Amino acid sequence: MTVTTTRPPTGAPATAAPPGGPARDREAEYREAAYRDGPVAALLLLHGATSPGVLPAGPGGHVFVPREIEATCDRHQTLLGPRPRGGGTGERRLGHVTVYGRELTALRVDGSGPPAGEPDGWATGLAWLRLGLAERLVDRVTAHLGGRTVQRTVTLNLPLVRAMLADAVAGTTECRALLKASPAPYTLRRVHRSLDETGRTCLHLFGASGFLAAGPGSEVRVSELLADTYAPAADETAPRDGAAPTSGAPSADGVSSAEGAAPNGLEAPTGYPSATDLERP
Repeated sequence: MTVTTTRPPTGAPATAAPPGGPARDREAEYREAAYRDGPVAALLLLHGATSPGVLPAGPGGHVFVPREIEATCDRHQTLLGPRPRGGGTGERRLGHVTVYGRELTALRVDGSGPPAGEPDGWATGLAWLRLGLAERLVDRVTAHLGGRTVQRTVTLNLPLVRAMLADAVAGTTECRALLKASPAPYTLRRVHRSLDETGRTCLHLFGASGFLAAGPGSEVRVSELLADTYAPAADETAPRDGAAPTSGAPSADGVSSAEGAAPNGLEAPTGYPSATDLERP
């Protein structure tokens, strides 16, 4: 079986993109960095290009960034622009997650949130970054299955496996097309949901190794936490994949956020994990 994916081009290690460069070029760099170097390197590149010195916050007032970013930022993002960090800001550390030996820190900052209006460079770039991670995962699982056999049949050639892998490839293809169309907030939410599904499908194809803390599951977990933190909040006017307009953004279990609504009146898009979940190895 031949699996065709549109892989981002590979090249030298990622370096910070110039803030004034063409948006399409920068988005391609985020996708390429994620595919080649993983989530932490790509997040450092994205942050350096879109919000240096400022902690990017999601609609629920949460922050989830590499430790290096958290340690060097002296401001946090709000609806009205960056505000200084420090005493009286209601900043709380929720925990951390480690992927490939690199640490990401989770915070809750009262009153923080993305800037008002259309998705900014961080929100859009993050979707491209997650696409690169998903494409990397699809290629990894394809190579994994191509080297395994079941009753003398290459696992990659089993009909059910081929169908699941085709779904994963279709998911990344759809997301790439949506992102190229300069997506609105509700489109970004659809992209994040589709990438979540692609990641879960690939983990099942890895078998037990897909759910090990040191395996590909750790990268998928980080990718999903980024979506939970930064996907645009739902509103009452935007369509939701053809469904009736909604005013909330519940997760699969119906919970909008582990912390509830933030002081800025917005809710987390899909349900942020509790501190104990973030601290779980």
